[in-house]
Amino acid sequence: MNAIAVILQKEWWELRRERSLLATLLFLPALITAIGLGTTYGLGRAPDDDTAMLGAATADPALAGLPTEQLGQVIMGRQFGLLLLLLPMVLPSLLAAYSIIGEKSRRTLEPLLATPVRDWELLLAKSLGAVIPPLLMTWACAAIYAAGIALVSLTPDVAGLIVTPAWTLMLAICSPLLALIAVAASVLISARVNDPRTAQNLSGVLVVPFMALFFGQLVGLVVPNLGFVLAFAAALAALAALAIWAAARLFARETILTRWR
Repeated sequence: MNAIAVILQKEWWELRRERSLLATLLFLPALITAIGLGTTYGLGRAPDDDTAMLGAATADPALAGLPTEQLGQVIMGRQFGLLLLLLPMVLPSLLAAYSIIGEKSRRTLEPLLATPVRDWELLLAKSLGAVIPPLLMTWACAAIYAAGIALVSLTPDVAGLIVTPAWTLMLAICSPLLALIAVAASVLISARVNDPRTAQNLSGVLVVPFMALFFGQLVGLVVPNLGFVLAFAAALAALAALAIWAAARLFARETILTRWR
């Protein structure tokens, strides 16, 4: 575990040096939180008639009969809450791609692989280094978002429809699983490319399939209740296990030293 701790310290020290990555890590969750609260507040005071159409199409019976201004707050509040849940997939993939490809481009990966550290220790340390900071930042912003929703909502019932137990459970379980999937996929991508920006761009594409959840909720086809969250978490756990297994198989010392040039 000492080797893992040393590599973790190295990863986070290098993150502090990369101001663009650090700015993205800090700025994006804060921006989504601020825009989400501002939009939710605004729709409560100046409702948009289009939200009534969205509310009529939703499969969630809890939204039936809500006034337009309250309906607008619930719909937009849920959408931005879901964006926060997906952030741990976007940010760790960027960090993981840069961590591996950055070492390759700086020609520091080979000396690192020449140390006695084992493959699984190196992979675990780099994965944790990419997952922990974005996840903590997302959880912090989610806590601020939940507190802010309680302040800007027109009624406590509206706040309860946005910050639901299902949303909290998804934040606690699904976001870390999404982060693990993103990091494992970034390892796979990094094994095939040599440029950090290319790896980051390809890693960013990983979030596209999961945006179906965002749009599905927006148009009312998806209702993230507790049953849905548990099923979604089970599917993500299986996918994360498969992705980690594939990344561990590919992240072989001999392969990296001979092919990653």
